[in-house]
Amino acid sequence: MKQFPDINKIKLLEKNSQKNGSGILYEELLGIWKFKYVWGKDSDEIKNITSSILQVLLARLELKSKNKEDQINYEIKNSINLGLLNITFIGSAELKGLRPLLVFYFEKLKISISSFPIFNKELKKPEEKKMPFFSLVGISTKDNWLCARGRGGGLAIWVKS
Repeated sequence: MKQFPDINKIKLLEKNSQKNGSGILYEELLGIWKFKYVWGKDSDEIKNITSSILQVLLARLELKSKNKEDQINYEIKNSINLGLLNITFIGSAELKGLRPLLVFYFEKLKISISSFPIFNKELKKPEEKKMPFFSLVGISTKDNWLCARGRGGGLAIWVKS
């Protein structure tokens, strides 16, 4: 059974990461992360309905190395599945600062049924000030979890698959 930190431990990790950085390294983020839980902006309670829906939809965050040398840039994919229907956002992400922030934007939206593409759309890059990001709070390579706070204030935890 995987051990996840409770909200109090996460808040301590977050305080520490704001002061000293999370210590999360480029390589540790590589891989496929399955969504597990989300907490609201100012809440100590897991948002059970949202969390359950995202779990049922197999929400995933995937980070791949874009350039092995630079150790800051990723290809990012965010996807959900509903039966054979797959919705995937594909884009670029970059580690910034000491904390660090994972700043990203999506360049493409792909919808497919099974592996058959039915919709493809190019997306515009938002201006720098409006870019989405995850403030990386903590990671456990032992228990394979990652915790981050999104631009909107929600706190999420993912499990590496």
